[in-house]
Amino acid sequence: MKKNIRWGILGCGNIAQKFASDLQYVQKATIYAVASKNEEKGKLFAKKHNAKKVYNNYENLAKDDDVDIVYIATTHNFHYPNTLLCLNANKPVLCEKPLCINSKEAGHLIDTAKRRKIFLMEAMWMMFFPAINQLKKDLKKGIIGKPKLVQADFGINKPPNKGSRFYEKKLGAGSLLDLGVYTINFSNYIFDSHPTNINAYSKLTKQGIDEYTSCNFEYKNGEIAQLSSSVSFETKHQARIYGDKGKIVVDDFFHPKKYTVFLLSGNNTTTQKPFQGFGYQFEAIEAQNCLLNNLLQSEKFPLNKSLKVLKIMDKIRKKVGVVYPNDK
Repeated sequence: MKKNIRWGILGCGNIAQKFASDLQYVQKATIYAVASKNEEKGKLFAKKHNAKKVYNNYENLAKDDDVDIVYIATTHNFHYPNTLLCLNANKPVLCEKPLCINSKEAGHLIDTAKRRKIFLMEAMWMMFFPAINQLKKDLKKGIIGKPKLVQADFGINKPPNKGSRFYEKKLGAGSLLDLGVYTINFSNYIFDSHPTNINAYSKLTKQGIDEYTSCNFEYKNGEIAQLSSSVSFETKHQARIYGDKGKIVVDDFFHPKKYTVFLLSGNNTTTQKPFQGFGYQFEAIEAQNCLLNNLLQSEKFPLNKSLKVLKIMDKIRKKVGVVYPNDK
């Protein structure tokens, strides 16, 4: 067993900064190398996070024999080629969400990882928070009875600036891929299934990306999900789960520190699960545990779940008319 896991970080944006900062809370983790096409930006990142090597191209980081795993934090449109580059260099990969723009790209990555016997995981950080794991345990105990309805909203107010990752079509922008991916994963996780019936509405920009999307899902046993995402106006970042004995409210459900149970009997309880930093350490811990135990994918969040969500988003985009260059 290796003493330390040496991370390579591909991309030096805001999320990569937070991820790198949170590695301080991960045992056996070291930031070994960073790659940025902006060399000066890469040097500043490396200095801040004590990385030993800086590359001004992604290919050289992927070929570095001393890198044990690569965290990919580039824009959505580059997730597929960047991950494929690393897999073909026999590098395990933790790739930011969404894994790809569409399910076709994701399917190819998953097939490549399986064929080459290389670890691959989507960095759906929400799935690894202690509060989310405890919430699922409480639901299995029947704390609110049978879950029948999930409502989840994630809206932020971002200006439609040219080149913005929230509005630039070629970057894979839009609320569904960026924020709706959380609401869908949350709903699927609660019902431990995927929807059998999908209805959706989106408000599109002139570029043809969704600034707002609302979805209604029906699951195989009659459960219902009502989900919304927006990049043009703020909403509560909240999820609500309704059962026949009460409801659970999860604030900041995509990185929660607590949730509250409201029972019809009048008993209310709040479960607290605080953490240090931003919360990216939990997905890193999962990835490292997989590597140390020679697993090719996470048992907590296997690749088929990533693929199913992308297929759902493909269907939604087809319904509302959002097409990206990667789709062609």
